[in-house]
Amino acid sequence: MAQCRPYSCLRRCMSLSDALPPRTSPNGLLPAIHSQRRKHSTTPPPPPPPPHSSSSSSSSVSSAEMTHFASLASTWWDPLGPSRILHLMNPLRHDFIASCVGQQQQQQQQAQDHGQDQVQKGGGGLRYLDVGCGGGIFAESLARTIHTPGTNTNACSLFAIDPSPVMIELALSHARKDPTLHQHLRTGAFEYRNTSLEDLTASASTAGKFDVVTLFEVLEHVDPHHSSPRAFVQRCLDLVAPGGWLVGSTIARTLPAYVVNQVIAEAPWPIGVVPRGTHEWSKFVNPEELRGWVEGEGGGGEWRCVGAMYAPGMGWRMVPGAESWGNYFWGIRRGGKQD
Repeated sequence: MAQCRPYSCLRRCMSLSDALPPRTSPNGLLPAIHSQRRKHSTTPPPPPPPPHSSSSSSSSVSSAEMTHFASLASTWWDPLGPSRILHLMNPLRHDFIASCVGQQQQQQQQAQDHGQDQVQKGGGGLRYLDVGCGGGIFAESLARTIHTPGTNTNACSLFAIDPSPVMIELALSHARKDPTLHQHLRTGAFEYRNTSLEDLTASASTAGKFDVVTLFEVLEHVDPHHSSPRAFVQRCLDLVAPGGWLVGSTIARTLPAYVVNQVIAEAPWPIGVVPRGTHEWSKFVNPEELRGWVEGEGGGGEWRCVGAMYAPGMGWRMVPGAESWGNYFWGIRRGGKQD
């Protein structure tokens, strides 16, 4: 028997396989499956639609800022945690508001005494809007005063907004644990909403709707790539009723403020008091800049501004004349006749 050489056998097998008809699956499904596999391997599937949210993609606060604050959600309500500085600032916030609206309340009381009911809705009191409420540290403290006689803030309602859905959900979850706040949420006297300032001001029904608009520790987080701080303040002012107040707090853009609020405040524990990366010096706003913006936009005549400083173990204190050293409170009364 003649022996078969290996190479000649291999060539014969290859020629036979080339002569065989191609294998197919019933109904020609296999080529279709291969075709689909090729399509999926070259073209990725479309991304799922984003979750529904009422916040605008044109929010003045960058996604990086919102991510930073969302990362603090788990400790937001810990009075000894990374956000403790905000908890400690609440009493000064109420005091500064009271210093601004005190004269307004006296005028309203005089009008009521003379039978002129100038205070609308809710049986009297002021309508508040808190812009950039975060997890609700200030909003909750103000909401507890709604329809409470003898309070300096004289609130009859509070509407609080924030562009971060994480922070709004946190704020709602915490507020519902308090029976008083839960009741205000149910009646509508207190409301949280996940929306941006841009979306809120897009509605004509909100123009001049609020007696007091608060902007605490927000202006220094406005993203200049999305909105200028001046435009942001103007949007807030548009929401203030004639005779009402736009009240806020922020940080001066000075060398002392940089040392205090970034070098020292963001230093590692136990020196630092806020998480690293919270502030960006270039976003700080000087008091004279802010005053020029609001007065240039027809904000009105009365302007208030006072410095605020934090001392470990003592808390926050108002320090007149220290506005350029770091934090300061400011307020502008919108011109025009009250309703």
